[in-house]
Amino acid sequence: MADNSSRSLLAPHGEYSKARSAWTGERSTYKTPLFVFTLLVLLVGSIISSAAILLKSHEEPVDSWRVQPSVLLSFLCGVYAITLGGLFTTGVAITWWRSLAHGTTLKRLHFISTGADPKDLVPAFLAGSDARRVVLAALVVFIAKLSIGPFTQRATRPRPHDVTRNVDMNIHFTNEIPDGWFGSWGSFHGRGLRAAQDTFLNSSMATDASDRYYCAGNGACDGLVSAAGINFGCSTTWETIKLLDPESQNSTIFSIDVEKDYSFDQPMIFLTTKYIESVDDACTATLRTDTCNIIPATVWYPISIRNTSLTLDLNRLLAQPSIKSNYTSAADILNNNLTAPIGPLEGIFRGLGYALRSEAFLGNDSKGGIGYDPGSEQLRAVHWSNIFLDTNFTAQGPNDSSKVQNTCSLAWRSPTMPIIGYMYDFMFRAAYAAADKDKVYEQSFIATYRGTELWYMTDFRWLAASIGIMVLGSAAAMSLLWGWWQLDRYVSLSPLETGKAFGAPIFAAAGPEREANGIVKEIGHERVAHDGDELVWSGSVYASGTGLVGSLRGRVSGDTDGRSMREMEGGSSGHSSVRGRGHRRGMSSASEAGSGGARPSFEHSLGVTTRRPYDDEEEVDVGHLGRHKSGSGSRREPERDAVGLMPLPLSVVPRTGASPSLPPIPQTGSLRLDHVSVGTRGRGRSGSGNGSGSGKRPLSSIVERSSPTP
Repeated sequence: MADNSSRSLLAPHGEYSKARSAWTGERSTYKTPLFVFTLLVLLVGSIISSAAILLKSHEEPVDSWRVQPSVLLSFLCGVYAITLGGLFTTGVAITWWRSLAHGTTLKRLHFISTGADPKDLVPAFLAGSDARRVVLAALVVFIAKLSIGPFTQRATRPRPHDVTRNVDMNIHFTNEIPDGWFGSWGSFHGRGLRAAQDTFLNSSMATDASDRYYCAGNGACDGLVSAAGINFGCSTTWETIKLLDPESQNSTIFSIDVEKDYSFDQPMIFLTTKYIESVDDACTATLRTDTCNIIPATVWYPISIRNTSLTLDLNRLLAQPSIKSNYTSAADILNNNLTAPIGPLEGIFRGLGYALRSEAFLGNDSKGGIGYDPGSEQLRAVHWSNIFLDTNFTAQGPNDSSKVQNTCSLAWRSPTMPIIGYMYDFMFRAAYAAADKDKVYEQSFIATYRGTELWYMTDFRWLAASIGIMVLGSAAAMSLLWGWWQLDRYVSLSPLETGKAFGAPIFAAAGPEREANGIVKEIGHERVAHDGDELVWSGSVYASGTGLVGSLRGRVSGDTDGRSMREMEGGSSGHSSVRGRGHRRGMSSASEAGSGGARPSFEHSLGVTTRRPYDDEEEVDVGHLGRHKSGSGSRREPERDAVGLMPLPLSVVPRTGASPSLPPIPQTGSLRLDHVSVGTRGRGRSGSGNGSGSGKRPLSSIVERSSPTP
């Protein structure tokens, strides 16, 4: 056997050495409630925010949201899922440590920690109440994470919606046509001719594409704008004419006349229309004559703008004309000076008057029936009698017959209001062209937008389902937090904390530190490796692996009452907790054995161990654990069972402050062994190197409770 000089402890580091009385370990008493409170705030915040977004976006235009609600909901769902996972993980750790504190089995501890693993759901559900709670909570949390995204996305969708609202708009119109814009008495300007062409061809008009000049969206903006136009008054007279009377032949039965009159206080245009309004069963026609006098005026035009397309609502204008004011232009007075400018009335007369003049006469058709003959006089348009002919007219009277119907069905629709409409349209286009985007003629008006827009519509059934599943998932995770106040520190399932709880030798130098952060501060610098059977760390003599477990089982199986573990007697009367790097037993040479000569040792790049690598070796040095043959029930030789399990005490600090050393080994090669009961475990202060004392309770006295109470 090697003598005492071949064993030594590494020199302690002063910065890690503390007196036992001053080293109590970190306890984060408020970390758990603060962490849980933070997670709950995030969960509640994500739930409330999701509901607020769905409620706020209901019946709102898609364009009003810079960031789509679906994007915001996806972000909140991600926050919810991450936060819910953190809360669930914390709850599992609390359940694990509470179950350990109340007493349980290793099997149940295992399934509590793996209860969320799909492959362990069934065995974990059958392992006990604590593991069953974890499994059920894991299923609810999984369903919540999986469904919250689709649920919230289904809760809101953009849909077409009919909308009506007021919008502020601008446009350029002149309220009076400037004198000379249409040309002079000797020449009609091309601007007026273009306005007449656009009127008859119904050419489209366009507004500016600038903001507030066009109607945005999939709809139309309707409003009233003031512009140059006309005011008119009409009178009507009726007379009859017998269509079958030969004396009625060549009588005027349809005509449109536009004349200018200067005999009144101001120039006027007179529009006279004559047409057959109705015919009775005796082929007697009612001939109607409308006479209208027209003067220039400023008119409220009903307009409609769709995007940049500008349209005049003539039907609304003719049904209810709205005159802002009348005005007279001196340029409309007859002038023999050919270079003198003309006014708006002369512009209407020259632009439309000659084109509107028309006349038709009563005659016979080729079959001997009643017909009409479009006049072909000079400065007369022959097409208007055809355009306004009522092709759906039916003779009216009590004695209607097919003969009368076939020979006397001759009537026209009234051309009066359509001709007035042409004049309005002509002046409207002229007023818009005369303004020519000049700021002087800019006017603002309030338009009514009517159209179809994409609006976000919230489905409140999916909203309720989304909120419900989020609340249910949160409640499931929170159910695992019950009893957290029974734990005196912040807990987790870190292998550092669980390994320390199970008494792994490598954590002995961490002293009373039980939280992962504290353990990391103390021994986090340790480099470790695992060779498949045991843990090896720098300078270690023995490790927590199959050797220790196998030796322990070989010594306690069979008769735990009669056999006992042995503890090597320390070199000093008192034991102090050792803290710091290097407070582990080391060996100066793997070949420093006793009379048995050099013995083999397992070496690792990060450390060395002298555990027996072969089952046929007979010598076991002091403090080294022999490896038994693998396999349960393997036969052990009596010589091996005679080797005592002698873990070296790891908390040895000399009272004198000198370098620590191993306890002296008797020269005879025998060791004085103290029996320590295997059936007890320490519950006293952390860092105690003694296996007995107050505060201990035997393993057999632990009563496992299926549902820990607070």
